[in-house]
Amino acid sequence: MRPLWAIDWTDGADVLRAFEPTDDELTAAAPGLAQAYADPHNSRMMGQEAGAAFDPSDVVAHFARVRAAGGRPFLLQRAGELAGDADLRHPSAGCAELAILVADPGAQGRGLGTRFARMLHLFAFRVLDLQRLYVAIIPANTASRRLFEKLGYTADDSPAARRHADEPTDITLSLSRDQFEQTAEPALAAVRLQPRSQS
Repeated sequence: MRPLWAIDWTDGADVLRAFEPTDDELTAAAPGLAQAYADPHNSRMMGQEAGAAFDPSDVVAHFARVRAAGGRPFLLQRAGELAGDADLRHPSAGCAELAILVADPGAQGRGLGTRFARMLHLFAFRVLDLQRLYVAIIPANTASRRLFEKLGYTADDSPAARRHADEPTDITLSLSRDQFEQTAEPALAAVRLQPRSQS
């Protein structure tokens, strides 16, 4: 069994954590994530039908699907409270797709997602040794596009990028490991990446 990992960053007054959950941790977080997935704004930005219903079993099933396909799903916490989730999906040939959700729409667009994304990039590039990450975004999700462009992502319509698009209208972007390392902020030196106990 591969180890679970945690990524910790104390950034000023914020204590941020992204971690691969145990089954018990996922079960505890699932009701909050189901509520976040069902939020009308979040649902639209995820490309779901308006009013789509989610329950905790849907969250657990989503994490199971990501893991079964070789991906790495994470829970996100801010000051010990659930803040969202993220995952590295469809790993292949040194590449993967990144998806991230800040659960509270009121906390979106304020830099929190960008900081969590930086943490996930460190894990992807320095622990998993990936060489490129892709994202696929619906056109209406301008906040998500701004987040990834701040990290250095650029438009990418290559076949490798487009295979991550769910719809023909999705926007695809990518970032290489070299590009990320060239622009990595000194503050990221404070990020701790470590295996964690699974008990």
